[in-house]
Amino acid sequence: MEIALDESHKLALGISSCSQVCIAAKDKSHPCHKVVNWQAKQWGPEVTDVFNSVMHRPEAWTGDLLNAPMMFLSSNPSFDKLENFPSWHRDSWNDEEIARFGAERFTTSKSRGFGATESLVESEKDRTIGLSGEVSKQVNHWKWVRQFAAMVYGKSISETSAISDYVMTELVHCKSPHEEGVIEALSKCTQEWFGQIMTSSPAKLIFIAGVKSGKDFASQFAGQVPATWGSWASNDPSKGQGNWPKSKSHLDELISSGKWDLKHQLLNSAEVEIGGVTRTAVYIARPGGGGLCAPWEHAELIHPELIQFWRSKI
Repeated sequence: MEIALDESHKLALGISSCSQVCIAAKDKSHPCHKVVNWQAKQWGPEVTDVFNSVMHRPEAWTGDLLNAPMMFLSSNPSFDKLENFPSWHRDSWNDEEIARFGAERFTTSKSRGFGATESLVESEKDRTIGLSGEVSKQVNHWKWVRQFAAMVYGKSISETSAISDYVMTELVHCKSPHEEGVIEALSKCTQEWFGQIMTSSPAKLIFIAGVKSGKDFASQFAGQVPATWGSWASNDPSKGQGNWPKSKSHLDELISSGKWDLKHQLLNSAEVEIGGVTRTAVYIARPGGGGLCAPWEHAELIHPELIQFWRSKI
């Protein structure tokens, strides 16, 4: 019997069931082959045919896509074999469960058996629910996003909800650590899904986290993103020519030379029309690369008036 799904659940199921995955697994020339093949090798025995296998499906997003006023956009999701994550095995996950996982990832009920934990207790947040029913250690990226969102909202971490306050998604939806295969898959995956995600999202404030995400975002919206937005080594002189402090000593150097005042920090915020909506796209560093990423540890990293500017967008 066909299951009635709303807009959010249909899109989540669509991304999770991306037809390119099965093709890419067998076609070495496919742009997604490297990221798909990475995961295929993690299973014993190695997966050679994705269809009806134990491989994890692509990850749609995490949070309330249809309502969250703030989005965090990064390169691709990581991978944990022990998580109870939708697989391609048809006897393990039906379409309704796959759709619910994608559209309703965070839950206050661990008894549901899958998803990620939301709680009033800070230490119990941001954990995945495993195959055994046990929860994982806290996911570092999720913890960082929640703390960043809390700073923007001006709320405590315990008051900040991953269910309603923000949504997290990626440019590449297949899973791998250390952005394995992301560069090759970026163009194909964003062409397939990014427009649909953004058309569904009302978020007026988008944080683009990290160099790979920043480069691809700037490339997609080259006519709207100025050269001074983002900071990375680039052969293209029209992109990534701005500043972002790479270390505490670099931050101090930028401040002393007058290159990290409010005016300069605002250069990493650009008004971009995406999915028919004008949004404020903000380049920021992410944990593990690209520079200082914890304003709560470096008070001068983000000017208070810049936070107020971001807050006005939500």
